[in-house]
Amino acid sequence: MNRIARRTPSTVERLAGLRRRLAQTRPAETPASPQGGAAGAGATPVDAVLVTNGDNRRYLSGFTGSAGMLLIADGAARLLTDFRYVEQAAGQAPEYEVVKIEALPWPAVAAQAMELGIRRLGVEAEDLTLDGHGRLQEALQAAGAGVELVPLRGFVEHLRQCKDGSEVEVIRRAVEIADRAFESVAATLRPGVSEREVAWRLEVAMRQRGADELSFPIIVAAGSNGAMPHHRPSDRPINAGEPIVIDMGCRLDGYCSDMTRTITLGQPDGRFWEVYRTVLRAQQTCEDGLKAGLTGNAGDRLARDVIAEAGFKDNFGHGTGHGVGLAVHENPRLTFSPAGEGVLPVGAVVTVEPGIYLPGWGGVRIEDMVVVGESRCQVLTTAHKHPLVAAGG
Repeated sequence: MNRIARRTPSTVERLAGLRRRLAQTRPAETPASPQGGAAGAGATPVDAVLVTNGDNRRYLSGFTGSAGMLLIADGAARLLTDFRYVEQAAGQAPEYEVVKIEALPWPAVAAQAMELGIRRLGVEAEDLTLDGHGRLQEALQAAGAGVELVPLRGFVEHLRQCKDGSEVEVIRRAVEIADRAFESVAATLRPGVSEREVAWRLEVAMRQRGADELSFPIIVAAGSNGAMPHHRPSDRPINAGEPIVIDMGCRLDGYCSDMTRTITLGQPDGRFWEVYRTVLRAQQTCEDGLKAGLTGNAGDRLARDVIAEAGFKDNFGHGTGHGVGLAVHENPRLTFSPAGEGVLPVGAVVTVEPGIYLPGWGGVRIEDMVVVGESRCQVLTTAHKHPLVAAGG
């Protein structure tokens, strides 16, 4: 049963924000604007944008159905969907005129484009498939519509980076569910339990606390498996004293949480404490220094420099963090790659998750979610960071 959402001021504001962006965004983003920044002077605007990405569709309209597209121009906002979702769309997206698709979607888009007099139609280049692009072009040509398809990258995602108060509150609740689920399950673990069993207990605990679904498949990586950052849980039994990386999150009202803790069942070896304290210090340094106005590259360096100075430079190969919202991985990015060249805005929700991975031994990763502010960040994650779990019966 889908929840029917009334119109909120944020829906109106988001639609207005998209229209402002529509008037000024260049036809295709350039490498100088890796996260979809505003267009430069003299850019040729598109007449309308076709939104096909499900998260973007929900963000702009409130519509939670699994099929549909938004066609947005200065004077029109239309939601195209099929018979299954017409009533739902009307209830969830009152700012939009709902257009029922009778058969294939592309002829319906072509008909609407002709009716609105669209000449340059922006499409989501990172979502629309090559086949979909071809079928849309064929439908436009068959309808006699002289419409040029213009690829856009990061068009809606740029707006999604800054979370409003209602979004942060839902994310906070999703974080709370995962935090408490982790703590309740971790306290019960004993040597001999399998990675797969731990993952199942964590999923059950999150659902019992109100989660709609998982944000992503839970990672439980014990011993040497922890050297693989995205290890999938297996039937391998967990031994006493070895590091266990647990990466988990849930989805609530569309929004995701994402957290990682590393624990041991009983006393670990000496290497564990060296690695764990280094990762924890790197995370705390990043969280203490992270604020709006920094680039994602600079935010990444806050943690990376600590790990490098401790002698583990080559054992931390992924970015320090990423945005979280309707998608569990979205902009902005805290990374050493070009994806981190963008500036962190106020209101962005990102992870801070440094790690060290040692083949043959295992790994340590600690991850919080934070809200970026003007002068500092606010940590949302409250799950404890005490790695020792009593291994007794």
